[in-house]
Amino acid sequence: MDETVNNAGSSPAPGLTALEEKFPRIVKALCELWGKEGYEPYLQSLVFDQRGGRQGFPPDVSMELFTLFQLLDYQAEDDVWEESNQDL
Repeated sequence: MDETVNNAGSSPAPGLTALEEKFPRIVKALCELWGKEGYEPYLQSLVFDQRGGRQGFPPDVSMELFTLFQLLDYQAEDDVWEESNQDL
């Protein structure tokens, strides 16, 4: 039997996050939208239910999505690498 099927509901396969293992279609969409205008609205639609009555994601996947959403705040601020280069 396929190892992925045997591990369903347990921790992610080695080297994969829960999001990658359980929702590869979402990961693909996020990768395709990375750096584009549609990235933030798509991610926001995953993190915050705007349609109501949805089941939601498993806790491990929700945590990963929320972490990605929190990283948007850091991207919106000044480039930390640019600032650190100015100190040199």
